[in-house]
Amino acid sequence: MRLIPRQCALAVLVALLATPLAAQQLEIHFLNVGQGGGHTAVIDAGPSGIGAYLKSLHVDTIDLIVASHPHADHIGGMPDLLGTHVVRFYLDNGVPYTTAIYRQTMSAVRASGAQYLTATNRTITLGAARLHVMAPPAEPAGSPRTTYDARRTQNNASVGILIEYGQFRALLTGDSEQEELRYWLASATIPRVNVLKLAHHGSANGTSAGWIAATKPRAAVISVGAGNSYGHPSAPVIAQWETAGARVYRTDRDGTVFVVANEDGSFVITTDRADPNGIVHFRPFTQDAKP
Repeated sequence: MRLIPRQCALAVLVALLATPLAAQQLEIHFLNVGQGGGHTAVIDAGPSGIGAYLKSLHVDTIDLIVASHPHADHIGGMPDLLGTHVVRFYLDNGVPYTTAIYRQTMSAVRASGAQYLTATNRTITLGAARLHVMAPPAEPAGSPRTTYDARRTQNNASVGILIEYGQFRALLTGDSEQEELRYWLASATIPRVNVLKLAHHGSANGTSAGWIAATKPRAAVISVGAGNSYGHPSAPVIAQWETAGARVYRTDRDGTVFVVANEDGSFVITTDRADPNGIVHFRPFTQDAKP
């Protein structure tokens, strides 16, 4: 099985922090590692960058690590992360994979002492934030988990995470494709969200008209490597989200994308490469003139 190259790495840091005035804000960092005091969660960890980034933030304890699915661009950095940080919980889709990096990651989970969780529909509290786990569909009949490891099937077994902090909502769904998006639209209540990470690096098979209509985000973030060989992201997909009113951010052009959210649903986005005029303030939905 060919692995996705390193330029497709992904990592998302979720942190609930107190400001000097003692009010809390939720921070979400979509790290520029390629396509790929408080409480901290890490959702996916590509082959490089995440450990050093956490060190720069003085984070040595991680409350929760989520691996959306076991492709190398989403778990390549997990063994190092588990070996260098105190990790309380580790959650994945529960679908075994055949690669060396998957085996190394699971060995690192066992060695770390982290409590292992499989993805079921549950809510995990992270301080004042809530992470709603969206379980993938069950494996097809006659496909035991030991053989349920085709690349496309793993994409459609991605774990979804809906982050809620007061009136603010962000949604991340790994590399889910049309099949899994249809499943969630049919089986779960998909709310309007403030921030959406586009599925599968902004490829055409990670977006649908129904998904756009349900989520209607203010901001859409694409985690994608510059000059990747897959042609990600899709230009028509970007146009679809922009037409729907979303401001689109791309890690290949914008670097790390920083989201700082307030409980009233307002939030601010800036990026590594933004000048002061590039800092964008988003109002709560209730203050919009448009629905």
